[in-house]
Amino acid sequence: MPKRPQGGRRAPARQMGLLAAAEAGRSTSARIWVALIALGVAARFTLALLSIGSNDGAAWHRFGEEVSRFGLLRTYQIDPDFNHPPLPAYWAAAVVKIVGAGDDLGDIWIFSIVFKLPAILADCAGICLLWQIWRGRIGRAGAWVVAALFALSLDAILVSGYHCNTDPVFVSLCLLAVYLMEDRGRPFWGGFALGAAINVKIIPVLLVPPLLLSCRRWRDLAWFLAGMAPWVLPFLPPLVLAHEHFVDNALSYNSVLDRWGVNFFVLFGRPAFNPNAPGGHFALWYYWHARYLIVGWIGVWAVVARLAGRWGRYELAAVTFAIFLVLTPGFGVQYTVLVGLLLFAVRVDVATVYGLVAGLFLGAVYAAFRVGGVPLYSEWRSLIPPVPAFLGLMTWLLLVYFLIGTLVRPIGPAAEAASIRPRPADAP
Repeated sequence: MPKRPQGGRRAPARQMGLLAAAEAGRSTSARIWVALIALGVAARFTLALLSIGSNDGAAWHRFGEEVSRFGLLRTYQIDPDFNHPPLPAYWAAAVVKIVGAGDDLGDIWIFSIVFKLPAILADCAGICLLWQIWRGRIGRAGAWVVAALFALSLDAILVSGYHCNTDPVFVSLCLLAVYLMEDRGRPFWGGFALGAAINVKIIPVLLVPPLLLSCRRWRDLAWFLAGMAPWVLPFLPPLVLAHEHFVDNALSYNSVLDRWGVNFFVLFGRPAFNPNAPGGHFALWYYWHARYLIVGWIGVWAVVARLAGRWGRYELAAVTFAIFLVLTPGFGVQYTVLVGLLLFAVRVDVATVYGLVAGLFLGAVYAAFRVGGVPLYSEWRSLIPPVPAFLGLMTWLLLVYFLIGTLVRPIGPAAEAASIRPRPADAP
């Protein structure tokens, strides 16, 4: 980590917005910021009550019924769309048992409301974590501001309150893992939290190389792996007893080829994907091979970060997920939350803009695919339309900007906050 700048150095420009927010927080009652946090949480619950969400809601309802009727292993075998680790499947089956089985719209609506609760609670945990992280950097008043900004992030609100998937849960667990390692010095519990995240969705496995290499002592590395070890157990039954189907469905899964990132430039002006159109063969090749490019670049990032020693673990995690989102060949709109929460631990200014732009992108996509009235429901029928896709391009470019800015100016957020105004962790 970089040394604290000596007196007289001007505060870095990218944290000036945070300084202004912290100053505003000191002069404003914390109750206002708590009220704004409560407003953001209430928006999530209200949206959950009024909606099924995307067609992921109907898919999870089907998965829950299949696991209830046939068991987990049989579900991997009979449903190729079931591409998740075991634990969320058990949650879906539990929700089906709680609300009752049924295939009409009302049954799916009630199911989706209950199913979304862990995602909303994960956002609440993220709010608490951000407050704790920033309290040690700029004091309680500024920490309330950061927590409120995330609570009001349109991107986070739409994914946890509307979309109906598990992404906010594993993202919050990833932030917890980094917090436990970076701020608390608890590599075992950091590994435990990351193992739990991988059991929600496979994507957090990308954090294993950078976090492993961030351990400066062999003892810390061993404790980190020991923390992750118990979470291998839920994977053993499907790996052993439904190996082929589990590998095909979950471990080899690639999301939808759509107008996002690299493929935006190939698919933007076309009504549908055509492999024989100009650029079509490249898009198809990229769709099947980009995963190796992503893993390779994350591996390079992990090694460079270890050798340079100029980035903290929050930057390690945020950049890792940003690399994934910038290069991913398959895309689901809920993926935007992968970076959002971690960005708030690193670059509050970028995170705030990202939450708004990504939220507008998601809102435009949901509106374009909306079916009927209440309950609100969006069903994917084609590629993302051009106007929402342009907002998606703006979101993608923000991630590119964050990556370049972090690599060019590798200064950890804690050191920058210290250069703004050194203060004790428990200062009011």
